[in-house]
Amino acid sequence: MTTEVNNQRIQISLDLSPELYQTLNNLMQHLNGDNAEVLIKAIALLEVAVDAKQKGKHIWIVDDNQNLETEIVGI
Repeated sequence: MTTEVNNQRIQISLDLSPELYQTLNNLMQHLNGDNAEVLIKAIALLEVAVDAKQKGKHIWIVDDNQNLETEIVGI
């Protein structure tokens, strides 16, 4: 059995504020990636957050000692 991998890409155009564009560029530098990689990772993270919320779970940021620092809300 063979499986074909579909590598088709769809190009989109975005209108961003200068501030959001700068944020995107900063993230590209931190990830050593490109715009597409940043957006793919951002969408994947949002997908995890939305899925967790639908299951009644919460997204938190904790420090090295597992102390709650921030709860992500509004997703």
